[in-house]
Order: sequence, then structure tokens, then C-alpha cells
Amino acid sequence: LIVEVLSPSTEGIDRREKLRAYRTLPGLKEYAMVSQDECRVELHRRRGDIGWDIITFEPGDTVELASVELALPIADVYFESGVACSA
Repeated sequence: LIVEVLSPSTEGIDRREKLRAYRTLPGLKEYAMVSQDECRVELHRRRGDIGWDIITFEPGDTVELASVELALPIADVYFESGVACSA
């Protein structure tokens, strides 16, 4: 599992170059990109050898990270961050 908090200045790099590089790591099962500006987590989850699923979590959702058997409300991800996360 790799979790990245997106920065406005590097978000493009994170979504292109880093994502492409991370997807080549054979042991990587999930890559989560956490928005810094809005209540949104984008999760890229490996589907075996056939590709990747992209799952988006928004206000009211439970973020499910299967690779580490963790599920938590998205509001907990943004706790005390100043980002509004109410559904």
C-alpha cells in the first residue's frame, strides 16, 4: 500500500509519472491518492494480472483498504485537516 497526499504543485506528476511507476511494482496491491483540497480519496487497486480498478471515496463513504484490512470513514481520514467531509 502506498498513500500519497496530493499537493497542487505536484498532482500532475503524482497522477502520471508516479502512478505509472508504482503500477510496475509487482508487490503493490493498492495506491491511494488523498486530495488536499476536497474530501476525496482515489484508490487504485490491482486486479491480479488483468489490470487495476479505480475506486473513488467521497463524503459519507467508508474508505476500504483491502491490502491492510482497514476500513474507516472518510471523515476520519480528514479529521482536524480543515477539509469539510460531511455527506
